Amino acid sequence: MIKQLKYQNITWLSLIAPNKDEVAKLGHEYNIHPLVSEELIHPSLRAKVDVYDDYIYLILHFPVDKVCQPNYSDNLHQDDVYEVDFILGQNFLITAHYENIPPLEEFSKILEASAGLVGGKKDKNIHAGHLFYYIIRQLYQSLESGLDNINISLKRAEQKIFSGQEAEMVKSLSGLNRCLLDFKWALKFHREVLESLAIAAREFYGDKFGYYLSSIIGEYEKISNLVDSNRENFAELRSTNESLLSIKTNNTMKALTALTAIFLPITLIGTIFGMSGTDLNMPIIKTDIGFYVAVAIMVITAVAMTVIAKAKKWI
Repeated sequence: MIKQLKYQNITWLSLIAPNKDEVAKLGHEYNIHPLVSEELIHPSLRAKVDVYDDYIYLILHFPVDKVCQPNYSDNLHQDDVYEVDFILGQNFLITAHYENIPPLEEFSKILEASAGLVGGKKDKNIHAGHLFYYIIRQLYQSLESGLDNINISLKRAEQKIFSGQEAEMVKSLSGLNRCLLDFKWALKFHREVLESLAIAAREFYGDKFGYYLSSIIGEYEKISNLVDSNRENFAELRSTNESLLSIKTNNTMKALTALTAIFLPITLIGTIFGMSGTDLNMPIIKTDIGFYVAVAIMVITAVAMTVIAKAKKWI
């Protein structure tokens, strides 16, 4: 599907899941290279920027803006990233993506309403690069809400960790980690691509466009810093959670070891008396009160071992 919007002297063509016929038509109209046309049809695995005589071709991936709560489960983990292809001409901008992207939909509505995007008056100096700047800024800013949700989820996880729910938070932290990995993976190559774009776009649009290019890189850096900050907070929380779990496990093992130390002598005493309980020459057991004496010995031994364990702080 092709959606065409105009703003002043700029034409924006938005392609959603484009087919070969649609791409071929645009390729003929805007003199798009066949290799670029082929890439518009199929998703690409890597981000890149290519410079042609009449346009700049750019591919970027963005993480899907989903709510990552502490109870985030594997079955919700779908469509982790989406791809947006840009073709930047002088007076035209082509974007291609393979699913509906809310930030782009929202921006198209703003553009249709002409809500003061790049000034109310007609400006001959406006080119497609300016429109691209506002689109890419919208895409980056849309990621802030997702990162804020992750930050809130990390704070909730922290409260639960310190309220004694360490074991329950292992899976929750894993889900949050997957969200952060999605952001990290999707934005991994943005810096290199944007730096290459800055060089190419200055030559294509002129040095005056340098401010907008620097601003685009600044928007990326802001998101990248938020991702790194959340990843650092997550690493600290996971380390703390693992330490508390380890302490709980050690305390459990310590208590079990102490119980073993207490009951092992009792078991040994019972085994010794039980081995020869029918022997008439067996001391103590052959008497009428032998059973009670054996039980008393085991009780005394258990009490003595319990006192020793408490004295040594085993329990």
